[in-house]
Amino acid sequence: MGLRSFVALPVEKGGKVVRLQLLNNRDTNTDTFVTNLAWGISHKQTVLMGLPYRLSPGGSEQIGDISLLYRHITWQNDKFDGSDRFALLGGAILATDDKRDAAWQAGGVYTKYLGRYDVSWQYRLSPANYPDWGSPDAEKDSVIELNGRWHEDNGMTHQVTLGLQRITQQWVLEAGFVKNVSKQHHTQVLVSVRFHY
Repeated sequence: MGLRSFVALPVEKGGKVVRLQLLNNRDTNTDTFVTNLAWGISHKQTVLMGLPYRLSPGGSEQIGDISLLYRHITWQNDKFDGSDRFALLGGAILATDDKRDAAWQAGGVYTKYLGRYDVSWQYRLSPANYPDWGSPDAEKDSVIELNGRWHEDNGMTHQVTLGLQRITQQWVLEAGFVKNVSKQHHTQVLVSVRFHY
């Protein structure tokens, strides 16, 4: 799973992933806390939910719109050295303020996973070698991501994210810097923790 993208995360049947993320936008001086939940209906079907809350500046309308998505993996090709997946997405954005309308959202997500490569490029910093059997107690990864975001006011923006992850069997702590490389050149800082249970 990338630092910016939640939709490609594989979740087993009955599995749940909760991610708590703090996003600081230095240019607009805003802090936003985002709660995400992924729940595996089956190994091919997942429900994804997100709720942003603006911590600062204060005032009205701090609760953002609720994002609700259903993901169905329609094609998966698993090989010894990795896997490819394609999934269809459908859902809604539910307005938490009567000044805004609800909206439908649909799309697709393609994931190519080779070793430690995914939608984002992750490089294991430690341990230097995996144990002969099982998984290490903890792993540290560096992350480089290229992202594109569509904003109604500004059109398409392209972003580069540099980050670090500490991964254990039950939780992941991650942080990164996000730099817009087109248009406004905004810089954001994000910190998140996710729990796997």
